[in-house]
Amino acid sequence: MPCLGDLPSGELNRVPLVAPLSRNMSFAAVPSVEPFKRIRHFAKGEVVFRQGEQARGVFLIRRGSVKLYMTSGKGRAVILRIARAGEMLGLAATLSAEPYLASAETLEATELAYAEREQFLSCLAQDPDVSLSVARQACANYQNACRQVSLLGLCRSAGERVAHFILNWPSPVLDLTHEEIAQAAGTTRETVTRTLAGFRKNGWASLAASKLTIQSREALEKLVA
Repeated sequence: MPCLGDLPSGELNRVPLVAPLSRNMSFAAVPSVEPFKRIRHFAKGEVVFRQGEQARGVFLIRRGSVKLYMTSGKGRAVILRIARAGEMLGLAATLSAEPYLASAETLEATELAYAEREQFLSCLAQDPDVSLSVARQACANYQNACRQVSLLGLCRSAGERVAHFILNWPSPVLDLTHEEIAQAAGTTRETVTRTLAGFRKNGWASLAASKLTIQSREALEKLVA
């Protein structure tokens, strides 16, 4: 699968960026953000960058969603988070000049903007508004990591981890596969299938067109209490 770490100039469109860097600011009001005018479109299931690659820059999601996941030497995968429009990918690695700690793969048709590391750092040094927004994004990533540690380490059972993941999903409808939920909840696909079947049987969730809809948050909250 193609990787955005290699950015052939012929495949890039240079157009004004209109998507927000975060929920709190718009690029339309920040004319100095020139580095993010390199745009690339991805189909579902394409790799943006891979775990262990040296960071070349930061990526901004204009439209779509991307899963960030780590894999072990034995091939086991754990999803760290699902990033959506307005969020940045590869921020920590770009700031620290370290390899990417996780791989990034699109979950749907996705549009990304890309800024090379040196240009991005120069932009931060010149514009305090952009720096503040980036700091907020870094804080949000840290909070998400703490939630993931809580999910994987503090829940008493696999069923609780699945319920905890569902409750922290930003929408009452989940459009992930059972395998992706398992990777995020630190369990197996078979366990997720059995757990979700139990949730549906109890009337806590419903399934239609491969999308899971939460019917009773209260019941799930009691399960993880």
